[in-house]
Amino acid sequence: MTRGAAEPSPGATVAEVLARTLAEVGVTTVFGLPGGENTAVLDALRRVGLEFVLVRNEGSAVFMADVTARLTGAPGVCLTTLGPGIANAFCGVAHAHLDRAPVLILSAESPPGLVGHTHQVLDLEAIFRPVTKRTSSLSRAGTRRAVLEALRLAHRPRPGPVHLRVSSEVAALSTLPDDSPPVRESAGVSFGGDLVAAATSLARSRRPLLVVGLGLEPERPYGALRALAEATGAPVVSTPKAKGSLPDDHPLAAGVLGLTWTDPAYQLLDESDLIIAVGLDVVELVRPWDQPQPLIWLATWPNEDPRIAAEAELAGPVSLALERLRQVAVDPAPGWGAARVAVFRSGLGAEPLPEPAVGRMRPQEVLRALRQELPRDAFVATDVGSHKILASLSWPALAPNRFHLSNGLSAMGFALPAAIAAARVLGRPTLCLTGDGGLAMMLGEASLLMESRPPVLIVMMNDGALDLIRSSQRRAGRPVFGTEFANPSYLEVMRGYGLEAYQVESEEACAAAVRAALVAGGPAFVEAMVDPVSYPTTP
Repeated sequence: MTRGAAEPSPGATVAEVLARTLAEVGVTTVFGLPGGENTAVLDALRRVGLEFVLVRNEGSAVFMADVTARLTGAPGVCLTTLGPGIANAFCGVAHAHLDRAPVLILSAESPPGLVGHTHQVLDLEAIFRPVTKRTSSLSRAGTRRAVLEALRLAHRPRPGPVHLRVSSEVAALSTLPDDSPPVRESAGVSFGGDLVAAATSLARSRRPLLVVGLGLEPERPYGALRALAEATGAPVVSTPKAKGSLPDDHPLAAGVLGLTWTDPAYQLLDESDLIIAVGLDVVELVRPWDQPQPLIWLATWPNEDPRIAAEAELAGPVSLALERLRQVAVDPAPGWGAARVAVFRSGLGAEPLPEPAVGRMRPQEVLRALRQELPRDAFVATDVGSHKILASLSWPALAPNRFHLSNGLSAMGFALPAAIAAARVLGRPTLCLTGDGGLAMMLGEASLLMESRPPVLIVMMNDGALDLIRSSQRRAGRPVFGTEFANPSYLEVMRGYGLEAYQVESEEACAAAVRAALVAGGPAFVEAMVDPVSYPTTP
């Protein structure tokens, strides 16, 4: 991870060593919202050439750090002040915890030894211990090593957030020599007898099936995954965060699991006689894992927290395990594999969709127009709501690591900061697919679009409600209450932020607006007036 091993120069402050260490390991950008207690750290970041992106909501900083880490493989870093700043970041940190994001959260804290003072004082250790891999304070001793170990821990399987705290007083002090022993990385793994057991189970199987999850990142064993699927004739079902790991137009791509209790892909799981779980993390599943078939566990981390029943457990390099299993001779049953997937796909969407109200369009038409106009490898960040379930189930993801969402936590407000972060990394148009409720939560981040003009296309589903919750009320036979709201004129709001803005009521108009936005090249906003009647969650 590190580019060098130079110890800090004599007299360097804690803030300076922190900033130099981040730059040393490849960090180029820190996202955050500072307070007066962060000024020494901010100045140190500036002096080593790190970019600081000033967000409008601390949760956004964590979302942006997460997307940056997943796209680049480098650490994602964010910064907040103490008190309300770090408290406001809690949703983002909880997202990073449940979505397994390798993020370093830097926050201020009250001066050490402060007694009898409660202004902005929170027990940060108690608050963040349950949602981080570690939360600790930086001190004058061993600063560089503490930062390096925090970054290693964030990336170590299973990835997750690490929280480092530093008070303004400590940040300004010079560091002390570090005489602690060096951190030793663990030795390589051996699959041992579990590989034999896995190969035996796979050789006996006539209807093997692959379920792939978020644990494919950051190793990205897409080629090895495809090779195993093709060699064994195994349909590939993904969780939402693994969409596109096998392109959805591949003959063995068999849909998505984890949105509802009745996702169509469960049909194929029930028909299989062996499940190979590749990078699966059940945190993504709405329905608890209860498949009775034999299962081979294959991930970079052990099968634990929670453990699911498995005949063999291959914890180690995913590419290596996939390649070993690819060498097993499998005789799939007639009608299984691509033939079964083709029949499965033909049954999806066979029923006609209800007609939308006058002046409204179906959400499916929005997605169809977007897929038609956007490039094959377009980056999509979807927010949480009815549109997330529809997009996760039906958006054709044709490239890996290009469909991002908050799924383990399912936090609204994710999509806009995520799409901004992705545009900064990729340097090309990205899609923020959001609802009117989610956009309202993070609307302030549109200021970033005004400041640096990244090519972000915001497509907002306007239905004037928290539709997923409203649908739940209707399914339960309850009156609609507390789930509908009034919207501002989003065209005027977005034009005030300097965006090209369009309102559309048909698939043709939506496609035309997207084309115009892509030609213009800057940030743009499309308000899709939708009727939620055809969402899969609508009763």
